Amino acid sequence: MQVEPKKRCERLNRSYKNVVVAMSAIFAIAACHKEFRNRNLEQVKPNMTQKEVESILGSPDRTEKSEAEFETQKKTTGVTRYYYEHKGQTIELRFQNGRLISRPDRLKED
Repeated sequence: MQVEPKKRCERLNRSYKNVVVAMSAIFAIAACHKEFRNRNLEQVKPNMTQKEVESILGSPDRTEKSEAEFETQKKTTGVTRYYYEHKGQTIELRFQNGRLISRPDRLKED
């Protein structure tokens, strides 16, 4: 029993589409985490937004959100911490109101 050429073509097209979707997902996942070096960290400056930092360093390995208390003003503000892991080292970046508070530390070895 032979499969009609039209049905064979449809099966091949479906298989091809599945392969393309799978490869696209693999590339998208791999692109989420960028390798970075000190030259990338040097581009990160105080007052940058979280999106600006992510465009340079990629998505952080983990994030934490907390509230910081100001004793002098008797109020709290939201702080977000980004953590990047690089060859056993952790770089921590702190954001307040969506803006980077200070420059990141440098990596020990580049």
